[in-house]
Amino acid sequence: MRFSWRHITGVLAQTLKQGMTPRKLALTCALGVVIGIFPIFGTTTLLCLGASLLFRLNIPLMQLVNYIVAPIQLLLILPFIKLGSYVFGLNPLPYTTDQLISMFKTDFWLLMKEAGLAVVMGIGVWSLASIPLFFILFFANFWFFSRWRGPAQRELKSQ
Repeated sequence: MRFSWRHITGVLAQTLKQGMTPRKLALTCALGVVIGIFPIFGTTTLLCLGASLLFRLNIPLMQLVNYIVAPIQLLLILPFIKLGSYVFGLNPLPYTTDQLISMFKTDFWLLMKEAGLAVVMGIGVWSLASIPLFFILFFANFWFFSRWRGPAQRELKSQ
């Protein structure tokens, strides 16, 4: 699958042609971004699928947005965990980088057990940040898609 600007706008235009309202389109994109930056790598595809089914949203569009923000997710995992340590006042990983690498090599499951609290704190910070981020993205996308719908509707009527 290509992620060119033409491909992305083509998917968006196709969803408008299929009758998806600007509100549902904005909801799909906002949820795709918010869920797409969830701080556990490898879980967002299933989470986006579940949200798409639950809210009856466009699954391919939600997954496209999820995959577009995947690099951002990777960049935000450690900041979420570090910010969680600060916000909740805990030091979940009192190890140096060398100790973490050694634990990864020798006892991966112990590392996962030790890192569990850090991940939970990262999820906590994501939860706090996701609500305002969702509303900002939803209203910005709704404004954009409401304006963009005009040309798409004219194209439909001319066919």
